[in-house]
Amino acid sequence: GLEELGEGTGEQGEPVLVIRCGFSDFGNMQKALEEKGLNPITAELEWIPAATTHLSEEQAQEVLKLIDRLEQDEDVQKVFHNLA
Repeated sequence: GLEELGEGTGEQGEPVLVIRCGFSDFGNMQKALEEKGLNPITAELEWIPAATTHLSEEQAQEVLKLIDRLEQDEDVQKVFHNLA
């Protein structure tokens, strides 16, 4: 079922509705929205950490550099992390 409902901002700065649900509910949620005449702009799976990790400023900078390099690789589609 529904885990989170909120507002976000689209790529052009327009307001958008953000809906989050559990992985096992993804297909049913998408179908329910479409049955109500709501057509999602995007629908994707996103991994959200259950627990976050706090690092020192120096460690965080190193990890952020690594994340940036991974995101620049054309073979990498998405990068998820659990930094606070």
